[in-house]
Amino acid sequence: MITRPPIDELTEKAGDKYTLCCVVAKRAKELNDNPELPPNMKPITYAADEFDDDITEIAKK
Repeated sequence: MITRPPIDELTEKAGDKYTLCCVVAKRAKELNDNPELPPNMKPITYAADEFDDDITEIAKK
């Protein structure tokens, strides 16, 4: 479960929970086998942090 950053803030930033889930999950899959990821951090947490820090953006159609 994502607790930091707060899920409500991320949802507000994404627009809805479905979009948030898609963006963070897609990025986490990209990070899954990344050796540069800190050893004590899960890819989903890292992806959520990136989204919160505006590193990962929602793709516009």
